[in-house]
Amino acid sequence: MSAVINFRAVYIRQIRQREHSNSNAGRKKAGASMDYQLQGKFAFINAGAHGIGEAIADLLTAEGASVIVADRDAAALDEKGHRWTGVVAADTATAEGVEHATSHALAVFGRAPDILINNLGVGTAAAFEELSDEDWARSIEINFMSCVRTCRTLVPRMAELGSASVVNMGSDLAKQPEPTLMDYGACKAALLYLTKAMATQYAPRVRINAVLPGPIWTRMWTRPGGIVDQLVASYGVDRDAAVKRFLEDRHMPLGIGEPKDVANAVVFLASPLAKFITGSSLDIGGTLRGLV
Repeated sequence: MSAVINFRAVYIRQIRQREHSNSNAGRKKAGASMDYQLQGKFAFINAGAHGIGEAIADLLTAEGASVIVADRDAAALDEKGHRWTGVVAADTATAEGVEHATSHALAVFGRAPDILINNLGVGTAAAFEELSDEDWARSIEINFMSCVRTCRTLVPRMAELGSASVVNMGSDLAKQPEPTLMDYGACKAALLYLTKAMATQYAPRVRINAVLPGPIWTRMWTRPGGIVDQLVASYGVDRDAAVKRFLEDRHMPLGIGEPKDVANAVVFLASPLAKFITGSSLDIGGTLRGLV
């Protein structure tokens, strides 16, 4: 299924309106003190209909960027798409989905984006012996190959711009292994290597960084059968008690984060304010654990 919203004529009109708006003045009047210098930038978000991706899309838009969001959830895109420049429904865990989504972004923007956010990721707690070959293959497609394929299509084109940025969504599990989520954590460790290797290849034309969130209140946690429900089953207590024990076991006095906590860091790294940062990985875990 494909949902393409906003044609190029509408898009150009929106850009011209934005260029002549007083959004920066309005933002300062509302009390915002930071200008990320993103006015007029083009941004593409791989998986942005919910949670962290949605928060990133909203913040980039508020800062003056033109944002296209790709996601497999066409219904959510239909509901929320008016907030962004455009959306495209595509399963970016597949090669066909990545090709469809990136082709749409290139056609609408008329060139490569200035900013690429790779946000796709799904994790399910299961013991090592319970993970089949099919489970591992599916996890690699979602949690690693989606980023590889999207970068392979867009980053060489972004390099031609001379100044662009990529932020990949990793996980604290890339540096702090757990006895569950092994397939997810292994993919995020690979993503960390990919980030640093690509940063070396494409410097200084494209800055490529990763953020490594810890537990964040997203659908991965709250959905039926999600991590909270898995903690309930593991600890044998109710939801509140399970979350409390989880936080205590992992030395997390700051609690579980919100999507906007990650979005703030991602948008900073994507912005010109971080022009001297590449190949980095930023821990956003709210934890006192020692990470390797």
